[in-house]
Amino acid sequence: MKTKRILPLLCAMALCATAQDSLQWENDTMAMTDSVQVEEIPSVTATASEATVQETPVKSAGSGMGWLAMACGIAALLAIGAGVMAFLTRREVIELREQYLAALDETNESLRQLAQESARELNALRAMQSREPKATRHTETQQRSTTRSAMPSSAHRPQEPRTIYLAKPDAQDCFTRPSEHFELGNSIFELTTADGVHGTFTVIDNADVHRFALMMPTDNLTRACSGDSIQLSTGKTRIVTDMPGEAVLEQGAWRITRKAAIHYV
Repeated sequence: MKTKRILPLLCAMALCATAQDSLQWENDTMAMTDSVQVEEIPSVTATASEATVQETPVKSAGSGMGWLAMACGIAALLAIGAGVMAFLTRREVIELREQYLAALDETNESLRQLAQESARELNALRAMQSREPKATRHTETQQRSTTRSAMPSSAHRPQEPRTIYLAKPDAQDCFTRPSEHFELGNSIFELTTADGVHGTFTVIDNADVHRFALMMPTDNLTRACSGDSIQLSTGKTRIVTDMPGEAVLEQGAWRITRKAAIHYV
């Protein structure tokens, strides 16, 4: 953009300079011609036709030298303009390169900070898991078989309530990883059932569970819970269950029939 603006200015300067040189050269030539004519006046033997013949070559030579000076001036100014344009173009290239390097450094710094935050969250999760004894983990097939075998018949229903620990629900609103034991990193909900078919559930009242669930509330809580702005957990450290949710056992899996009402503190 700078070179486009300066090129017409250089051309105008070149034309002005060459015009001035041409005018100066014509004046010098005319002065020389006048001096030649003054010197020839005393000669009485020269006729008017001879004086005219002698004057014409001088004027022609002066005009040719004027155009030569004009061409030289234009060539010199064009050379200067080309040099200035090359300098400005190189300067623009250097500025663009500096801007690109600055943007690249900023992007690298953002990526480095993101990697550090991810590493801190991973270390915190590992520390939480190391504070609790690890329980035996079963496959999904074994868990469903255990739950199905634990279903009481209509003639023999359990008299005492039973507690089952559950992980986050899946896309079909069914809880995953049911277990008779609390498993840190997996267990988020606590379900109580008296007949083995119907039950109520709440969020486990445990600081480590709350910290783990609040890291990703949309993934861990929203399918099983409802409340005001439960997707926003920044700065919150505790989950309070206002009303238990309800679930029913279908085909070996606990399906949510009513969400629990919660809020954060």
